[in-house]
Amino acid sequence: MAKRDLSREELFALVWERPTSEIAKKLGISDVAVGKLCEKLQVPKPPQGDWARVEAGQTPWRSALRAFREELEAKRKSALRARTAGHLTELQLKILDAALEELPTGA
Repeated sequence: MAKRDLSREELFALVWERPTSEIAKKLGISDVAVGKLCEKLQVPKPPQGDWARVEAGQTPWRSALRAFREELEAKRKSALRARTAGHLTELQLKILDAALEELPTGA
């Protein structure tokens, strides 16, 4: 399975199913590349030490993919507002805010 064939949801399932080093071997890439792919596709990764807790018999917390996407969308909209605030007129800012509100959040 090539990394380009992975959907966001498939990568999310893989990352929360097994350690990044195993996924990297399966895909034929480095574990750093898996991390960068997760960042690019906005896929949250388990916290450090998560797999050690699993091996110790604990049930770790699991992230929700949609909640993570909504958080990133909110950050992106906020950053866009901040970036354009000094360059737009008051009317243009109102139009921008209205347009950003109409953008769909994650599916």
